[in-house]
Amino acid sequence: MKKIEIKIEEKKKSICFIDIPFEKIPEKLKSNSDKFLIISDKNVCPLFGEKLRSVISKNGDIYQFILKSGENEKKLENVEKILYYCYENNFSRDDTIIALGGGVISDISGFVSSVYMRGINFITIPTTLLAQVDASIGGKTGVNFYNKKNLIGSFYQPEFIFINFETLKTLPQGEIKQGIAEIIKYGVIKNKKIFELLEKNKENIKKFLPEIVKECIKIKSDIVKKDEKEKRGLREILNFGHTIGHAIEALDNYKLNHGEAIANGMIYETLIAFKLGYCGKETYERIKNTIRSFNFPEFKGKKNIDKIIENLWYDKKVRKGNLRFVLPEKIGKVITGVVVKEETIKKILIGNKENG
Repeated sequence: MKKIEIKIEEKKKSICFIDIPFEKIPEKLKSNSDKFLIISDKNVCPLFGEKLRSVISKNGDIYQFILKSGENEKKLENVEKILYYCYENNFSRDDTIIALGGGVISDISGFVSSVYMRGINFITIPTTLLAQVDASIGGKTGVNFYNKKNLIGSFYQPEFIFINFETLKTLPQGEIKQGIAEIIKYGVIKNKKIFELLEKNKENIKKFLPEIVKECIKIKSDIVKKDEKEKRGLREILNFGHTIGHAIEALDNYKLNHGEAIANGMIYETLIAFKLGYCGKETYERIKNTIRSFNFPEFKGKKNIDKIIENLWYDKKVRKGNLRFVLPEKIGKVITGVVVKEETIKKILIGNKENG
């Protein structure tokens, strides 16, 4: 079991325990909580809900709130329902919310925790690859609003992040691929070795996942320590592929899942980088081919260009009326804050032969 402390600017910290058995969780919990609310979904709760309840039952009274699965559950209507549940059951600021699930559960649970009584104890137990390498780390919370991705949210650090690799064994291949998309991102932005590992070991990548997860957490925690709330521009590096990816994800009522949308977003943003001279053709081809090798659904977007552009304007990196991107220069290095005009984006995407 490895422990990583994520110290942040406001002198708070999250403690991430990597490869911790469920049975070891109770001894790490703070003793001042009388009540624990487990927030999970209908896919994850039957797998791990009872086990978690049984191991922490001696720490306090256990409550649970179960959502349906999927991105559409990240909405204010559900936030209000969870807040009322906390109120109805007399949760205090000393009590604790536990997110048990993937990125959606992590995001909505963290947001509820940040606003209930202006901040209640928050713990996350990420059960998907995507949540383990990305969503549970760094303190970003959020819900979607008027079909715009994470338009409402907050920065709120969990006290503890408990990662158990056994949960990955229950994931269908589609869920593993969602996490692979974020891992490819880490390889492109910061770690050439991770990218090359994915590039060369597609068929047996699962055996490398524990070490890859640890490395991704280290990368993200190092960035978050320096720029928790994106005030210094350092954290923007984590948004490679997400500008266009989020715009794609919000189309057709989240028909593509997060990983699929981000995979396509990385290809398109690398294409923009290539066309504008920020990276060479070899870099574009390597990124595109590695993503394609994991068989993500290809997004054919010509008919949706106008809607994609509209969604781009709700991206959090927009500054002073400018669309800004994180673009790769080479594997392991990106440049942030690149301003690209709307008409340039349209021209490149429409002119892309692969874009349908």
